[in-house]
Amino acid sequence: MDSPGYGSRHPELITLLDTLTPVAVTRISWIGLTDLDVAAYRDWPACPDFLVTSVRCIVRVDDRVVVCHTPDGPHIVPGGRREPGESHTATAVREVREETGWLLDERDLTFAGFFHYRMLDPLPKDHPFPHPDILQLVYTARATRHSADWSSWSDSEGWEQHHDLVPTADLPTLPVPTYQLSLLPT
Repeated sequence: MDSPGYGSRHPELITLLDTLTPVAVTRISWIGLTDLDVAAYRDWPACPDFLVTSVRCIVRVDDRVVVCHTPDGPHIVPGGRREPGESHTATAVREVREETGWLLDERDLTFAGFFHYRMLDPLPKDHPFPHPDILQLVYTARATRHSADWSSWSDSEGWEQHHDLVPTADLPTLPVPTYQLSLLPT
């Protein structure tokens, strides 16, 4: 039998989402596994923490934004899963360093919002992560230094192929998902 958050929608999340208005909504395909509806919110989610599957960060360097390139295309939200006992902000700092080499100060992170992903196709009952709803918290931060030469940086886990620094004004000309752009600071 499905349990809330693992195979069936979590009632606390449904109640929360009913009170919020998304700033962007779109449908995407996720690595050929399932189609997803994605909504971006600027609010702070007071929801079950286990539904937060990863933490992301929009990284600014001067007047530019770090744009990561993966096999799925470009994005502006490097990040990933928390390690046991790790805070959301510590996760963002660690993941940005691992994926881009940019160094952030945890005290400088600002909450930008969150992404709600709703999987439209069922996943196997033994899928190890929450489904059909998952949340990704998104922060913003300024990086002032890099752990190496940023132009030759290599992701420690290999998913991020490379990254560029793109002026904020040029971001809409790139195929970055609009739901990600919707959380850029104004």
